Amino acid sequence: MTFIETRAALTVQAAFDTAVKMRYPVLAVGKAGLGKTVALNWIATQSGAAYCEVAQHTKAIRPMFLMLHDAYGVQKDSKHTYDLAKDCMNFLGARYGPTRPLLVDEYQNFTPTVLRELLHLQEHCGFALLLAGNTHRLAGTKRDTHAMDQIQSRIGMRFEIGQPTREDCVRIGAEYNVEGSNAYEAIATYGQNTSLRALCHLLQNCAAVTSGDGRIRLPRIEITLRGMSCGSDAQKLLHERRNDGAHDVRSPA
Repeated sequence: MTFIETRAALTVQAAFDTAVKMRYPVLAVGKAGLGKTVALNWIATQSGAAYCEVAQHTKAIRPMFLMLHDAYGVQKDSKHTYDLAKDCMNFLGARYGPTRPLLVDEYQNFTPTVLRELLHLQEHCGFALLLAGNTHRLAGTKRDTHAMDQIQSRIGMRFEIGQPTREDCVRIGAEYNVEGSNAYEAIATYGQNTSLRALCHLLQNCAAVTSGDGRIRLPRIEITLRGMSCGSDAQKLLHERRNDGAHDVRSPA
């Protein structure tokens, strides 16, 4: 599927550009399913930036150093945390050439202590750092308020990733061969009521069962959503707008 410049993608791109220009840590935060990870991977591919995702097994200090080695393709010559930290200081500090920007996805899985260590690395080495995640709250926040104070003081700028626009949903619908103004109206309402991930999932399921010319029309969307959801209110997500101020959507010519 072609990469689509949604609101989330433009916001993440602006956050990345700010991090590269200003050389201080930048934070991009939004709800799950808005297209943040897709945008980060796209930026990494286009710019050559290093990308990593914080998981349960990488949220402690030593695994964090290992994660950075993997993101930059640096061989791990030692198993000791101290030596791994020194290696990171070397390759992130441009000892072996210009340091690529670092994109960290799901940053909220870090504990405050580990994130503080990463921010200390950035402060010492000066590489561009973009942190992205689904929430403002870190793991273990309540237990480490001192580390949180240090973290807050090191974040240079914050970007909020908003809900999808109607134009985002229309562009995605065009990629999936949606047909008819009523179908576009429905998917725009659904995307804004849920997320881009949910909209793509719905349209992928529609495409999987669509025969003939491959076009997805409103009856197919309604039937597919009914089959995907156990709740009787699922159809309301297609037809009842939560934001009545949105403008009309027409199918692309």
